[in-house]
Amino acid sequence: MSSESEPEAAAIPASQPCPRCLELEERVAELERRLAETNQARDPGPLAVKALKIKDGSWLDGWRLRPSPARRHWMDGRPYSYQCLPMVMANQWGWQVLCPTDVQVTWNGSPESAGLRVEVAPPYQVAIKSQFGLGIVTFSLPWLFRTSPGWDLYVKGPGNRWKANCTPLEGVIETWWLNYTFTMNWKLVEPGTVTFVKGESLCQLIPVPHGTFNGASAAESLLAETEPQAHAELLHWLSERRRLAQEPDSLVRFYRKAEGIDDHLAKVQVPPFVPPATSQEERPKP
Repeated sequence: MSSESEPEAAAIPASQPCPRCLELEERVAELERRLAETNQARDPGPLAVKALKIKDGSWLDGWRLRPSPARRHWMDGRPYSYQCLPMVMANQWGWQVLCPTDVQVTWNGSPESAGLRVEVAPPYQVAIKSQFGLGIVTFSLPWLFRTSPGWDLYVKGPGNRWKANCTPLEGVIETWWLNYTFTMNWKLVEPGTVTFVKGESLCQLIPVPHGTFNGASAAESLLAETEPQAHAELLHWLSERRRLAQEPDSLVRFYRKAEGIDDHLAKVQVPPFVPPATSQEERPKP
């Protein structure tokens, strides 16, 4: 994951502080102070996310955003996996960015950027390329994302989905103030060829409070001593789980009968991105 910005006009000696960096640090400190004053660092309030497209045309077209779906292809092949509620919820937690075109990436093992060959339609060559070396392919997203004050976006690979010989690089982006776009990056693990197809999920955008760890604490203790009732309930649940494991799995067979029905899965109410109005009549009235 990387934020993109304009290159400096001239190099600044390492011994001197960077004026632009100092200005940015002061700006961020002021924003953090305002968050603390309004208590938004601890309670950021309702989330609003905007995907601000840089412009139209060329490599910026063809990209899509969608609420992350509950289903995964590998889970459809093993329907009992959908009985794991935490996994089904994680599948849906946030939004996905879909690949705008077919991409084939081949790495020869070299750490240099030239060691990765990216084959993609000409309009997308400026946005999907080898930029960082080490077998990393970079996807430059066409939006500047803006979240409500106090909310960041955790940008990661699609939840509960893997890709052979390729792993996503993840990052937390301070989208409530950052005025730069960012890239999604995938690293080939070993030399070889990897293909991304048009419409494939490239990443999952998960909102997280900026002040998640402000005043946080963590401790370890014995469950039986700290929460005896929870301990008793856990022992009962474990006992029932062992008993059910010995019985014929009727629940799995029942699920297979309903596997084509979407409504039987737990749903997370992730709103879709509303497209911009295309005419004066469609624009909301003030």
